[in-house]
Amino acid sequence: MITNQISTTGSPHRLGRRQLEMIADQLDRIDHRLLSLLRMHRYATTRQLSYLSRLATAYASARSALRQTTRRLNRHRHLGLVDHLERRIGGVRAGSTGYIWHLREPGHRLVAPERTTRHRTTEPSHAFLAHTLAITEARLVIERAAHDTGGYLSLLRTEPDCWRHWLLPGGGKRWLKPDLEAITTTATNEEDHWFCEIDLNTENPARLLTKCHDYQDHLNADTEQASTGYYPQVIWIMNSLRRAARLTEQIAADQYLTPGLFKIITSAEELARLIQQGP
Repeated sequence: MITNQISTTGSPHRLGRRQLEMIADQLDRIDHRLLSLLRMHRYATTRQLSYLSRLATAYASARSALRQTTRRLNRHRHLGLVDHLERRIGGVRAGSTGYIWHLREPGHRLVAPERTTRHRTTEPSHAFLAHTLAITEARLVIERAAHDTGGYLSLLRTEPDCWRHWLLPGGGKRWLKPDLEAITTTATNEEDHWFCEIDLNTENPARLLTKCHDYQDHLNADTEQASTGYYPQVIWIMNSLRRAARLTEQIAADQYLTPGLFKIITSAEELARLIQQGP
């Protein structure tokens, strides 16, 4: 169960530039990574953040990573940089591992001091929060899969940084809006490019095929290939076997769609295997 009430505890005062500079001086590389992860993903659980930290840090065990990450997040909260939603995934029994964290305004200013607009955190809807956490989880699985085979995650972009646009013959602009973009580098230094779409059984099924046509239109525009040399593999990450089977049938029957452009998976294990095997 996910609920979405934002806690208002922590530092209640606006932090000035000098105060933020003093706080920044207290933070190490791991602290900055945690804050950057929250800026990129908007919401993440303690468990997700601890695992992502462990991939980049020599923690002795998953338990140690969880303990140290929890300690750091609580410290950041005391400093007024982050906060968590009042309730958590799994309810009270989940303890601190179920907390869902986000940056507060001072945290945004510390991570991105060049920003000129203020960032106000509003209460997310259940659907938005679930989708955002699923994107964070996909990133975790992708990075872990690359890491486990001697490779690494060399690029990760979330919305809107991963969006693409191209010009139509009449001068209009078309947009492609993936949920996630990733580049993984293998142990032999080969790059694999990925676009990810997350489906949590909330979209109209017809919208999924329309989105596939958006990708085909973008492929046909040739703008991606002109800049990178080839087109990313598109991954549909779905939580419904029935919807996955239906989309697979629709893609196979649609002669407009390029065979092999889409991979449809329904589990973290399938996603990890795809990342490790390559497109």
